[in-house]
Amino acid sequence: MKNFSKFKIIDWDCFFSNCKSYRWSLDLKISLSEREIIFIGLNPSKSNQTFLDNTTKKIIKICDKYNYGRIRLINLFAIVSTSPKLLHMHNDPIGFLNNTIIEYNINYWSKSINCDLWIGWGNKGRLFDRDIQVYKIIKKYISFKKKNFSRNAIPLLINKTKYNNPTHPLYCPDNSKLLKMNF
Repeated sequence: MKNFSKFKIIDWDCFFSNCKSYRWSLDLKISLSEREIIFIGLNPSKSNQTFLDNTTKKIIKICDKYNYGRIRLINLFAIVSTSPKLLHMHNDPIGFLNNTIIEYNINYWSKSINCDLWIGWGNKGRLFDRDIQVYKIIKKYISFKKKNFSRNAIPLLINKTKYNNPTHPLYCPDNSKLLKMNF
């Protein structure tokens, strides 16, 4: 078990591209609870198997409050960067495997009673219409989730920005509530 001050990580795993420029997913086990959550953010920063960035710490705090045991972080853009400005300048900020990873995870969510989906990419998610593309994938699977698991069939968010995008968690209080999204 790794202990980063008040963050107890039982286990974690990162899935990177061979060149390490893209992080496809970050899996964290923070408790023995069977509850899981998949978080879709903007792009990965520097969190990996030895370092937690501020966004990841915030996500852990909120998920711990809701008694989630496992967290999977995926992103609209898979390029690893501390600056969202790179998304505009990079020739492939999405990455060749990222759409497959997103689809796989949303499909998994749709088939699991113990798994919730949380979105929080902020206004920059509109770049290259990534938000629209991912909303289409969510809508593709949401009817299956609703039919079989009505309790947790709607994606979650903290709030919406003034431009109607799901708020990025870094800019929210630690005690933020996860709310059901209106499609």
